[in-house]
This record gives sequence, structure tokens and C-alpha cells, in this order.
Amino acid sequence: MRPLSLTLLLLSAGLLSCDKAAAHAAEHGAAASSSAHGAASASHDAPGHGHAPPASGGHPTVESKLPVPFIGEPGSLDVAKGFMRAMLGDNESFVTGHPTGHFQPFVAAEKPRATLLACADSRVQANALVKGAENDLFTVRNLGNQFKTAEGSVLYGVEHLATSVLLILGHSGCGAVKAAMAPHADLDGPIKAEIDGIVVPTRKPGANDADALTEAVLANVHDQVRAATARFADRVREGRLVIVGAVYDFRNDLKQGYGRVTVVNVNGTSDPAAITAFTKAVEK
Repeated sequence: MRPLSLTLLLLSAGLLSCDKAAAHAAEHGAAASSSAHGAASASHDAPGHGHAPPASGGHPTVESKLPVPFIGEPGSLDVAKGFMRAMLGDNESFVTGHPTGHFQPFVAAEKPRATLLACADSRVQANALVKGAENDLFTVRNLGNQFKTAEGSVLYGVEHLATSVLLILGHSGCGAVKAAMAPHADLDGPIKAEIDGIVVPTRKPGANDADALTEAVLANVHDQVRAATARFADRVREGRLVIVGAVYDFRNDLKQGYGRVTVVNVNGTSDPAAITAFTKAVEK
């Protein structure tokens, strides 16, 4: 029987005065609330992988009005739950596989060799470029690997961290470039604003969709290199910076092999003979 019902029953039977009834209800109501709270805490505070530590004093400092997923009824976030499970598990493997000494060289400060300006596309990741990107790549990403959209971040990598390479990396099948090639006034405002920064070339007569997109991807890389060389011309002239434009081709659109990174521009030069000489010099 609930505490309030019991109180009313005792009151009607004359076994409690009004004052005692109020005290009785308050006492038993508080006990029931405390019991329920304790049960909930026991079910949710049990130690488990990936749980955040409690806030100071064991109570949260900010009360959110949004639901916390995965702990109630089954919902529609199975993909999100699967990602979080995989991420926490992979991170656990990373932690156990890397001793403390692995982190010591960059605990206090970062010293990357290159600034990478890449598209935000999930198919473009640093593990396709270098084996260990930690403390080596200062990575900036946005829609269409655009310089102007992220000038502040690029500036930080080039000038404040003094990276000697600015690698502007486009990629095959770029969705941002494809969007810029078509009417896109109906896109959400912030997305449209980014897409508007991509200038695509006039489509060649007879070009199919795939070839037209490839040409536009290349043109966009050249445009971004042009903007970057204008901004960092002094550093380039002084030999402190090399600006490289390249395409990560996971579709083999350039016919150089799936997953190949192909250099297409160096310091504003896209002449094939000069690019070939550059890559051969790098390989020596």
C-alpha cells in the first residue's frame, strides 16, 4: 500500500491526529523517494566500460532536458550505439597497445611537419597518407578542402606551428564539388555558404558526369593552392614552405591506382613536367 493511502486509512480510523498524519506522510514519502532513487542509482552507477566519472560530490552540475540514449527503451539509435561501442573498444585497444613513452614526445606541445587541408568527407582519412599522423599532421577539414573557409586554422599550422608543408588534398568523387556543379539554393544556409566558395570550371562539350566531376575536383585543388600561395608567398620564396596540391583517388578516376595520392600542383605550378621532376626529386 502506498504511504499516502496508509496515512489516510489511519487518519479515518482515528489512529492518527492531523499533525501526526502530515508527519507520517512526509516520513514515508521521503523514504519511498530515497528507496526509488537508490534503486535507480544502483542500476545506473554500476561500473562499466566507457562510463564517465561522477561529477564532484557525486551529482551532475548541469541538468540537461535532452534524453540520454541507450539506457531506456530500445530506440532508433542502433548505428550510434554500435559506433560508440566500437570507438570505446578500439580506444581501449589503443591505450593498452601504447605505453606511456609513446605520448611523451608530444605531451607538452605539438611539432607537426605538415599542415593538411582536406575535405571533411569521411572517406578521406590520414591513415591513407601516413602511418603515424599523431604530432605529424596538423589537420584542417571542411567542405571541399577550401582555403578561405579555414584560413585561420591553416594560418595557425603554417605560421604558428611553422610546418614546412601545406598539403591541400582534394579527393575523387567529392560531394562538395559535385554540389557546386549543380543548383544548390535549397541547401541549408551554412552549407550553401560553404559550397558557394567552390568555383567549378565550364563543362567540356561531350564530357560525361564522371569526367566532368574529376575535372572540377582538379580545378578546385588548383584554386585552393592559388589562394594559399597568394597568402604565403613570402614563406614560399624564402624556402620555408612548400604548398602541394594533390588528389586522394580512392575511385581510380585518375587511372593511377585505387587509393593513390597524386600530386597535381606545387607552389602554384601545375605543369606536368615540373610535377614529375618534383616527385622524382622527393623519391631520391
